[in-house]
Amino acid sequence: MRKSLILALCVSFSSASEFQFGTGTFTMEGGFLGLTSSIDNDIESFTVGTRHSNFGETLFYGYDFTWYDSKNLIQAQQTYNNFADALSIPEMEYRVKGLDINFRVGYDVIHRDEDNYLGVGLVVGASLPWIDSSKNATPNLDFFQNNMGGLSDGKNLYEDSQTDIMTYKIGPTVTFQHGLISNKLSVYGVASYAYQTGSVENDYAKSDFDVDGTFQEYNIGLYFTPFTTKFKWGFLTLSPRVFATIGYRYSKWSVDKMVIDTSGANLDSETLAPYEHDFDMISSVGYFGLGYSF
Repeated sequence: MRKSLILALCVSFSSASEFQFGTGTFTMEGGFLGLTSSIDNDIESFTVGTRHSNFGETLFYGYDFTWYDSKNLIQAQQTYNNFADALSIPEMEYRVKGLDINFRVGYDVIHRDEDNYLGVGLVVGASLPWIDSSKNATPNLDFFQNNMGGLSDGKNLYEDSQTDIMTYKIGPTVTFQHGLISNKLSVYGVASYAYQTGSVENDYAKSDFDVDGTFQEYNIGLYFTPFTTKFKWGFLTLSPRVFATIGYRYSKWSVDKMVIDTSGANLDSETLAPYEHDFDMISSVGYFGLGYSF
C-alpha cells in the first residue's frame, strides 16, 4: 500500500504539481473547558498538490497536502478560575499546527478541454492537527497554603499540554474550471463535504475521545498561464505549461460535543457535562500558487 502511494505521488509530481503559500485567519471554538466562544488569530499554510488531472478522457484525480501553523490563540479565563479556587489564570494560549490530506477521484460530466470542465467525484483523506496549550498563570501563595495536601496527589496546575487529533474523512466533491480569456486565464473551484471520524487525545488530562463530525472545504480562484504549446514525438504528445494561481480557501473541521479538562482539578464527567461544546476549527486563507503540468 505504501509503495503504491509513493509510486502514484511520483507519477503525479512528474506530470503536474502546484505549490501554494497562504495567509489568513484561524478560528477555534469548543473542545476545551471554558472555550464556549470563538477565538482567532493569524495562520499560514503551505500546500502542494494537483487540483485536477485527467487520466483517460474524462476520469480525473487530484490531491493536496496542506501544512498549517497558527499564531497563539488567546482565551480569557473565567471557567478555570471558578474551579481553581485562589489560583489566578488570566488567560490560556493555544497554538495549532498540523497536516490536512485530501485525495479526489471522479468523472468529468462536462469536458471540453483541460481549461473547461465540470467534474464530480469522491474525496477521501485525513486531518492530523495538534494543539499546544499553555496557561498564563499568576502564582498565589494562599492557593498553595490552602491546598498543600491536594497538590501532593494532584497534577501540576501550571503544566502545558498537547492535544493530538487524527480523523479520517470521505464524501462527495465537485470541481470545475472555465476559461475567461482564451486558454490564458480561467476561473476554477473545488467544493468538498465529507463525513469524518477519529480520535482526540490530550496527554495532560489523559483523556481520549472517539469523535464523529464533518469536514467541508470550498476553494475558488483564478488560473493564469503565459503560454501553451504542444510537442509531438510519434505517438507521444506533451502540452507543457507553467502557471500561477491566486485564490481563497475556506475549510471547516467540526466534531460532536466534547470537553477537555486541562484545569488540573480532576473534574468528573458529571461536573464537566454542562461545559461540553461542539468542537470547531475554521481557516479562511488567501493564497498564491505556482505550478507546472505536461
